[in-house]
Amino acid sequence: MQGYRKVEHIFTAPQVMMGSIRLRQAIPLSGLEQISPFILLHHFDLNLEPGDQSFNVPAHPHRGFCPITFMYEGSIAHNDSLGNSKVISDNEVQWINAARGIIHSEEVDKDFAAKGGRYQGIQLWINLPAADKMKAPSYQPITKEEIVLIEKDGVEFRLISGNFDGKKGPAQSNVLTATMRMKQGSNFSLSFPADQNVVFYLLEGSIKINESEVAQQYGLIVFEHSEETITLEAQADAKLLIMAGAPIHEPLVSHGPFVMNNQTEILEAMRDYQDGKMGHLY
Repeated sequence: MQGYRKVEHIFTAPQVMMGSIRLRQAIPLSGLEQISPFILLHHFDLNLEPGDQSFNVPAHPHRGFCPITFMYEGSIAHNDSLGNSKVISDNEVQWINAARGIIHSEEVDKDFAAKGGRYQGIQLWINLPAADKMKAPSYQPITKEEIVLIEKDGVEFRLISGNFDGKKGPAQSNVLTATMRMKQGSNFSLSFPADQNVVFYLLEGSIKINESEVAQQYGLIVFEHSEETITLEAQADAKLLIMAGAPIHEPLVSHGPFVMNNQTEILEAMRDYQDGKMGHLY
């Protein structure tokens, strides 16, 4: 009899407001601060009319973690204090390692805004261990051509970071992240090291897990620890974000855009930002 890596819990991401933007927040949740190393997951899904540039996140700092944007539909423009300026589109990823500090902004790409359309993606925050929090920051735009695409009868599995099925994603991280699209009736199997936290987020659709449990749109699926396989079958066309990583067994203190190990480091981050040590973005 085949054994499965069991589902520990399925949460439903509630709606929250970020300024004027309504989105789904899957991490953190009430009573669930993090699923280490994953500390925040925001899912936005908008239908923009031509000329609508309301999705606009002005310049702001980060320190101590990786803020990553996965675009499923639409195009987003990025600028940062390292001098990077880039647009990423459908099935592309913007990987920032904020480390000791970066300032960046994000907004709807002007060409996309002119025509409008569906605008869907995820921002995921991945914590860094203390040893890496004060290293040099970096920015990595990951294009369609760079992403490792694994296709199987109605399934598109795009490996962004980490290792899967003998392949390695292009992002500079050992944490596994992958975007996934499944046609109704398709199936896929995955397995991960037993010591990793494994979490899936379902942007849309419906999936049957391990031939038994069903998850619906906006579901955050958290798995128990084991080396056994996870099987997925799409009950309806589905889009997912796959996440797996070793937990970081260190204290976590966050304040707005800063994620450190203690309150003193948070105060230092605020001071360094105010003193211009994270650079400038005009």
